[in-house]
Amino acid sequence: MKKSLLIFILAFTSITAFAQQRISGVVTDKQSKEALPFANIFISPTKGTITDAEGKFTLDLKQNIPSIKVSYIGYKTVTIPIDKNTTYLKIQLDPSQEALDAVVLYNKENPALQIMRDAIANKKQNDPERKLNSFKLNSYNKLLVTANPDSINGQIDSIFTKKDGKLVFKEVDSSNYSFKKELTRSHLYMTEKVSEVSFSSSKGKREKILATRMAGFKEPIYEILGIKIQSFSFYKGKYELFGTSYTGPMAGNALSKYNYKILDTVSNSNRESYMIYYSPKKKGKTSGLEGILYIDRESYALQKGIAEIKGVIDIKAVQNFEYNQTFEVWFPTDKEIQIRKGKTDDSVSLFGQTIKVQRGTPQDSTKTTRTNKQDVSDFVYLTSKTQNFDLAINEPVTIQGRGLAIEIDDKAHNRDEAYWEQFRTEKITDRGKETYVVLDSIVEEEGVEKDIYLARKLLKGYYPTKYIDLDLRYLVKYNNYEAFRLGLGGVTNANFSTKYRLNGYGVYGTRDKDFKFGVGGAARLDKRTQTWFGISYTDDLVETGSSRFITDRRAFSLFEPRLFNIDLFYEIKRLTANIEHQITAKTHANLMLSRSNVESTYDYGFVNNGEIFNAYDITEATLSVQWNPFSEYMQNRHGRNEIKRGFPQFAFQATKSFDGFLGGDFDYTKLDARIVHEIRPIDKGVTSFLLKGGLGIGDIPISHLYHTSPNNPNKDVLLQRFSIAGRNSFETMYFNEFFSDRYAMFQAKHQFKPFKITKGFRPELTLITRFAIGDADNIERHLGQQFNSLEHGFSESGFEINKLFAGFGLSFMYRYGAYHLPEFEDNLSFKFTYYFSLGF
Repeated sequence: MKKSLLIFILAFTSITAFAQQRISGVVTDKQSKEALPFANIFISPTKGTITDAEGKFTLDLKQNIPSIKVSYIGYKTVTIPIDKNTTYLKIQLDPSQEALDAVVLYNKENPALQIMRDAIANKKQNDPERKLNSFKLNSYNKLLVTANPDSINGQIDSIFTKKDGKLVFKEVDSSNYSFKKELTRSHLYMTEKVSEVSFSSSKGKREKILATRMAGFKEPIYEILGIKIQSFSFYKGKYELFGTSYTGPMAGNALSKYNYKILDTVSNSNRESYMIYYSPKKKGKTSGLEGILYIDRESYALQKGIAEIKGVIDIKAVQNFEYNQTFEVWFPTDKEIQIRKGKTDDSVSLFGQTIKVQRGTPQDSTKTTRTNKQDVSDFVYLTSKTQNFDLAINEPVTIQGRGLAIEIDDKAHNRDEAYWEQFRTEKITDRGKETYVVLDSIVEEEGVEKDIYLARKLLKGYYPTKYIDLDLRYLVKYNNYEAFRLGLGGVTNANFSTKYRLNGYGVYGTRDKDFKFGVGGAARLDKRTQTWFGISYTDDLVETGSSRFITDRRAFSLFEPRLFNIDLFYEIKRLTANIEHQITAKTHANLMLSRSNVESTYDYGFVNNGEIFNAYDITEATLSVQWNPFSEYMQNRHGRNEIKRGFPQFAFQATKSFDGFLGGDFDYTKLDARIVHEIRPIDKGVTSFLLKGGLGIGDIPISHLYHTSPNNPNKDVLLQRFSIAGRNSFETMYFNEFFSDRYAMFQAKHQFKPFKITKGFRPELTLITRFAIGDADNIERHLGQQFNSLEHGFSESGFEINKLFAGFGLSFMYRYGAYHLPEFEDNLSFKFTYYFSLGF
């Protein structure tokens, strides 16, 4: 299995076809000797290929042909004779002085620019998702990691070392022989998928996966199904390849991002098209898109699109369109993506991350020699093909709900062979069938599926058992009030029930010697809208002045840095009832009613209507809404997952406390809002912004005011304040220094790309600035606690150097502005940082 996984990683390799005659070659300018990228190679009037960005091409011929025709705009077309012994061609084209067709001449300007302006301007009339009211189709996808066994030299390799001018036998290497034997029997990996794609102009596009099969797995890895390998079409502003978004060559701003050049005019479905080559204007450290667009000469619609990325791996994506005369639209019929090992060391972006491969050190031929010098990784490739069929246009379609990108049928992973045969657009081969047999047995024997299931749970902070997932958040924490907080928690999983869940936890503080706990249960009222009704009871501690959005998704970290220094808590006994509901897939709402008894663990009294409250009851109703308009979601039989995190994200929450209702002592209203945004340009680091604010009106005790996340211990000396920095906290703001009933805070961060000092030492520099402003009415009502307002505005800036050693780094922040302190060192914060990394 380890060997198969290694081969799977090396799947970014070259293409080898199954052909009777293979002809390769290169096309160049006869005078300058420069390669001619994307020249047309015709084996018939309608069939052929094009050269790549380096002018190279490969033809796989299943029957004999007498000649090929080579054309390139601005050059004379040539016909090259072919015989059965032809294997390589070096073709040189003579420049032609003939003018371009008058149709594409625009006042001496590069004619490709005007063609692209027209194509971009006509997107609304040509993009199927903008022109059509609705469509529905089925699609079949097959992904293979494989190689042609005939391309592998399977001889057993003898390795010799050179000693005193003589060759001395060292060992036998049979890896090539074994590899070819495995390839003859089966592919290295294989997946299949059948989908129903529906679109309406009112609800957008939805993919429903009807059947899915991944070699080796009884149930698919749903996260992989959520990866967008290739965009549906080139018309979008962003074109996606393997989870990375690039500016599309037909985007509104594409003319400022790409260079364009006419290569030729060709015919497709009896309609002529311009063949437009595009390439990035600026070459960055990470390879960008280049390729070909076939633009219809009559309507300026897209007939075919090709996108390539070349670097340490080469990626080529092709999408074909077919003209529908009834609706006068070019509609995508099929697409294919291929990955092979690249020929350069240029970085490539996959899944939003930069991939740079360390080249191995070549074997010293002066000391060692091999009888078989072939590297089998040069012949392995990954290919993913999708074919659309059963297309229906502008007929009624039903799409339940909004904003869901992918829905997986509960029976998708259990389809029999008869079901698959209904939808396969090409018959499965014996090698394909054997791939499932081989990998299913290997994965089951080595327990890979169980290991993946465990890893997925651990990343979310759970350790799974048969019916209960143990919650790792409660194992151990530390704060200044409880000291070590030890405990255990858990929640029932899908093996217990998919409609009901129970949860609970218990913890013990080693300093306060007190036991805290929480229990709850919920029932699912509707699967599609993920509507749950729940009841819970909590007897625990809460940080004074803290606030949270009740729609926030569960977060897990090995430890929470701010907890280490918190010492101001209040005890709460709270009974809650809540209902969660997905208004749309991208809009999550939570309505909660709670009854709480609050008692401070410190000296405090709140004056209200002439009475001093040391302990009090609060009855609250809270409505919270989280809206992530640019994220994408998947629905599977286990629930709903965010498969693409888009920005910006918005949250809003309204809280109302009732005086006299269910024994409540106070009447107040709180309104909270938050915006989170990230910018992730390829190969440029990450810039993030956080804007958050709150407004409280009425009788609000200190427990429910706002503190804007201070994280500076109340110590006199700088080194005594040396602790662990938080993610979004004010590092120079002292604990309990400020409380507000209204505030706004802003944070901006820029994380640079890691500095590649050595292979194992890659520190990250992050620049940070934060600002908060606020105020508090009637501070004198809060007895026993002295604090300031934020009416003059609080500012701090600094930087972090992260991942210096085993995830640890250093943070340096400086406090300035209206709340700058007289002593210089009191304005400084010097702390540890910690960012957990899995190493990939």
